[in-house]
Amino acid sequence: MSHLLQTIQNIGSAITNMTHGNMFGAFLVGALSTAIGFLAPIKSLLLICFATTVVDMIFGIRAARRFKKKIESGKNWKGTLRKIMDEFTIIALAHGIEWAILDETGVFLLTGGATAIITLTELWSIIENLNTIDPNGPWKLLGKFLKKKGEDYTGIELDFDNDGNTSDTKADKESQEDRC
Repeated sequence: MSHLLQTIQNIGSAITNMTHGNMFGAFLVGALSTAIGFLAPIKSLLLICFATTVVDMIFGIRAARRFKKKIESGKNWKGTLRKIMDEFTIIALAHGIEWAILDETGVFLLTGGATAIITLTELWSIIENLNTIDPNGPWKLLGKFLKKKGEDYTGIELDFDNDGNTSDTKADKESQEDRC
């Protein structure tokens, strides 16, 4: 642990050129450099997660407009940003487990699996929204294909009903409609 702190201090000192000056600034720069170095291998995973979540929000808004539901942009963006932060946290924690506990430096099963499940869920939601917008489109067939491939890739049996909904209760379905 002291080696890690010494490394962060050395990085901060080298970047800020402050050997005896503002140690807080050097520590902050070193900590940010370490965080960026830790997240660099998973930047593409975080980017695809961000993209699918934002696209899901956009199609959710389009689906809500189709039924003339009131859309609150502040609530919508706040909820989406909170969801993105939660997703990033799960992916970063999975990467941290691989890095700290399993002593692996690349992207492996935990990080890739967490990202695959999150993005497949977002993709499924996009397909549900597209089916709401255009019920005559190929969305149900695409949903079946996605379900099959998702089960094959993750090894998890996806539990969707015939309409493609993942919710079992009326309250869950109402909550899902509110997120549109």
